[in-house]
Amino acid sequence: MTSLFESAWVIARRDFIASVYTRSFIFFMLTPLLVVGFSILIGFVSAKSDLEDIPAVAVVTDSATADALNQARARLVAQTSERSFPVLRRIDPAENVQAQARILLADEEAGLSAVFSGTLERPVLHGPGRIDEFVGERMTLIVDQAQRNAALTAAAPDFRPAALQRDMTGEAVGNLREIRTGVARFGQFIVFFFTLLLATMLLSNLIEEKSNKVIEVLAAAVPLDAIFLGKLLAMLAVSLVGIALWGGVFALAAAFSVQLLPEGVDLPAISPAVGWGAYAILLPVYYTTNYMLLGSLFLGIGAQANSVREVQTLNMPITFLQMGVFVLAMLVVGNKGGVLPMVAYIFPFSSPLAMIAEAGQSPELWPHLLAIAWQALWVFLIIRISAGMFRKTVLKSGGELRIMPRLSIGRRRG
Repeated sequence: MTSLFESAWVIARRDFIASVYTRSFIFFMLTPLLVVGFSILIGFVSAKSDLEDIPAVAVVTDSATADALNQARARLVAQTSERSFPVLRRIDPAENVQAQARILLADEEAGLSAVFSGTLERPVLHGPGRIDEFVGERMTLIVDQAQRNAALTAAAPDFRPAALQRDMTGEAVGNLREIRTGVARFGQFIVFFFTLLLATMLLSNLIEEKSNKVIEVLAAAVPLDAIFLGKLLAMLAVSLVGIALWGGVFALAAAFSVQLLPEGVDLPAISPAVGWGAYAILLPVYYTTNYMLLGSLFLGIGAQANSVREVQTLNMPITFLQMGVFVLAMLVVGNKGGVLPMVAYIFPFSSPLAMIAEAGQSPELWPHLLAIAWQALWVFLIIRISAGMFRKTVLKSGGELRIMPRLSIGRRRG
């Protein structure tokens, strides 16, 4: 057994150095950061585009009515969002308001969705035969709010609505449940995403060494089980290096963002149910078990491929298998009972994803001790099964090499 682990350590060290100490690994480490950066950029551009696409309504009326409508819209926007109500553009009324409305609605540069005219007592909304439901309904709310404001001002000119008093108490159950549900889904996504991103590297690494006959050379020097275990541990170590790097960058970015917040603005208290200390331990543990389960399966199945095309063919069902397992694990978020959530906890390939979600929702720690022991058992079984598949495939392809004895060459006599 000692020689097996010593040989596996040699293979793991070799693969780890060959993967990390390369320029391509630096670019690989930058890939997720670029993806996140592009996602933030796309989100910013989309948000800006969404704000530019807000419907606009021309307000063809006197300045007092236009001011009342804008004040009503501002109050409603403060309670919802900027996109919830159309933008109001005041235009001085002409003699024939109906003709003016038709001209404004036909103006392509203005891009108006409707035209408001009249007063708060007799409001009129001009538009197509069937005014857009969003614009019509939201303009009705704006007019109703403006009419209420005008009525309150007329009844009591000095009336000012009382500010809402806040009585700060402990956490509300509904808010706490929502926060923990978000933490549970975030933990699942982290484990799933990084496993999907990093475990598939085993397939490409394996097929490259098979095509270059490296596996056969290694098989002549060390046991095949040591090759399998060494490659699995090396890629796990590589993935942990990547996660540490990305996690450090994310932590620095988050700390920098907090410093940019204006004074008086507090971030919501986000915490998993088990606490950040236990969660910081459980997250890498469940990632490791998830990686070892899927990684060993990838090595066993990938050993059956003999070309890049076969790897691509095998990669598709493996990806769909991971997606199905992820969907199964998502069923435990917010659910405390039922058959399918229980299956997600027990099924070895979905158990790490389900249990990291449980850590975000429930404060009990003893279920995690049972789950880790259960997953460790399956890691051992899957490694044994996948190593057997790996061994048979390599031996069948000529991996059991025998070193030929050196020939003694003498001088030609005579």
